[in-house]
Parts: sequence; C-alpha cells; structure tokens
Amino acid sequence: MANDKQESETEAESAADETEREGERVMSRADGARIIREVADGVENGTIDIEGKNGFTVAVPEHVELEVEYEVTDDEAEFEVELEWQMEDGEPVSADE
Repeated sequence: MANDKQESETEAESAADETEREGERVMSRADGARIIREVADGVENGTIDIEGKNGFTVAVPEHVELEVEYEVTDDEAEFEVELEWQMEDGEPVSADE
C-alpha cells in the first residue's frame, strides 16, 4: 500500500501448532475503509486474501462468531472487529447459530 507511514507485520508459531499473523499500518481513513471492504467481500465470498510480503488466504465458513469492541482511554481509541470459528482437521467449521 502506497504512502504508508509505518508498517509492522509479524508471524508467530507456538508449540501447539498455532499460527498467528498480524499487521499494523498507519494510513488514510479512505485506504483503511478500502481494506475493510475487501475483507468484508472475502468474508461474504468465503475466502479472505491478504496480499503483501507476509500475505495469506483464509477460508471462512458459512457461519462465524462476530465480536465488536470499542475502547477509549485518555490518549487512544481502539475499534476492533473479530471473527471466530472452529477448525477441524485444518478445515473451518461453521459456528453454532
């Protein structure tokens, strides 16, 4: 993404064969909205594709658990959207309705 002021990406694997990928960037509000739209389209279509050096593809089941969190402190505000589902034999499993 062009004009990024700051970029940080990490990938970690634990002993329990857990993989975590995380990225953080400073960007314009419009660029952030574009990425969120791309992720939302991927969720709707069943596959999220994250591009870049540490890019990855995520298969999304038909039903997911959605958590939205908004937190404000004296010097920072944070808005998080989290999707969660179970995995069986490396495959996504729909969350219970």
